[in-house]
This record gives sequence, structure tokens and C-alpha cells, in this order.
Amino acid sequence: MLLETDQVSFTVGGIPFGQVDEFGVDWSIEQLEGWTGSTRSTSEITQKPRQSGGWRSTGYSGARSISASGKIFAPDAASLSSAFDRLNAAIPAGVDRQFAVTDAAGTRWVNVQQSDDVLTNWLMTNIGTWSIQVEAADWRKFGESLSGSTKLPSTTGGLTVPFTVPFSINATTVTGQVSLTNTGNESGTVVLRIDGPCTGPIVTHQPSGRVLAFSSSLALQAGEYLLIDMDARTALANGQANRAGYITSRGWSSFRPGANTWSFTAAQYNASSQLTVTAVPAWR
Repeated sequence: MLLETDQVSFTVGGIPFGQVDEFGVDWSIEQLEGWTGSTRSTSEITQKPRQSGGWRSTGYSGARSISASGKIFAPDAASLSSAFDRLNAAIPAGVDRQFAVTDAAGTRWVNVQQSDDVLTNWLMTNIGTWSIQVEAADWRKFGESLSGSTKLPSTTGGLTVPFTVPFSINATTVTGQVSLTNTGNESGTVVLRIDGPCTGPIVTHQPSGRVLAFSSSLALQAGEYLLIDMDARTALANGQANRAGYITSRGWSSFRPGANTWSFTAAQYNASSQLTVTAVPAWR
């Protein structure tokens, strides 16, 4: 895919491809492959014995392979040589780096590692070429994270009989819900944080109806929190100690395309209990 550098740019390892960096080096993009399309399926077909047709295995999305190339326009020969060094350092082997592409739709990113040689070459004294190949184990392209918080559901204030209209005082209602919308076309990641004091927290996701519930023997004190990673399926107290053994209903949920709501309840009510949902929209 040939590109106009004023339409598409990307960054990885601190290098702004499609732009001029802080050293006055212009990283021109000529080609970017493997970004706009979806990844292959792992599904395979096995021939049926002694009959026509085959059996298809369950298909999953494969890793995302990305290749890009272009030219480097540097102020002088020394700047070009330094640019080559920075490129080699930007894409080390065995280390995840964020690969973030910006186009007319905004910025989306994946985590990548080097999958083939980083190629550079001199064309002229201050002009060179570059080529990189990287791979993202997670096929999804992610956007900017969204977040929302709620206390446990409650209603306070207001008036009861014998008071009648037109005299009224409005009640204050806490819904106990966090609603976020995934504008992408793929399920994104979700991380929950439950801040104490809280006993036996329960989080229900809609539209899936999945319930993640903890035993009433799990009691978070004031200043303590529970960090729940829905993708990794982990529940860590204060981000460290494993609390998965307290889970009584393992309804792990994802950030589905469209509207999502997480409802927060607990075995015991405490006005200070709080749920924070952080979700990241995703695209194929």
C-alpha cells in the first residue's frame, strides 16, 4: 500500500515515521502492509474419510504481521548514520513496542516485536532507505481507553408522605452502573478496579449477562483495592496478591462492540465502595 505521508503516520520506539523528528530527519513512508486488513483465520479443513467434503476446525484470528518501508532524508551524512542507529534501537528483538498508526480515523495501536531484519541502506550522502517487519501477537488494533466509576446503588434524600406537591425535594440516586461504548468492530479489553471498603463485590455485564462474583469472605478494607483483568482472568489485591480463589462466579466479560454496562453490587452495602471500569475499544 503506497502512502501519502500527510495522510498516514506511525510511531514505534520513539521514531515518528511520516514526520520530521527532533533531529531534523524526515522519515518518509512509502509502503505500509498488514495494517488496514484483518488477520488470517487458523481454521483448517480435514478431508472426510471415504466421502466428499471436509471437517472444519474452530477458527481463531492469527497474529498481525506488519511491514513498512520508506526513505530517510537527513540534514547531513552524520545525521543519517545516527538515524540508522536510532532505527535499530527502536525495534529490538524480543521486546514489545507500541506501534501506533494515525490516519483520518484517529490513532490506533498494537504491541509488536521484530520479526525480520531491519534493513537500511545509503542512497546518497544524506538520503537512505529503511525497511522493517514486525508482528503483533494480539491481532486487535486498539484505540484510546475509556473509563467510568460508580458507587454501590443507593437513593438518598427526597420526601415521603404526608408531604405533597407542589412542595418537593429531589432524591439523589446512585445507579451502581458504568456504561461505555465500544466504537470498534472487535471486543476490547476490560480492567476493573474495586476500591474498599467493600465486602463480596459482584459485577454484572450487559449485554452478555456474565456475572463475576466474589465470596462474602473477601473483605477489602479502606485503602485496599482489587484489580481485575478480564482478558488475563486475574484478580489481584492491591495489584499483587492473587484473590482468584474467592471467585464464586467466573463470568469474565469483554468490551463488546456497541453499548456495554457493568452493574456493581456487593454482599454488604457501604457508601464508600467504588467500581472503576477501564475499557479499550478495538478493531479487527
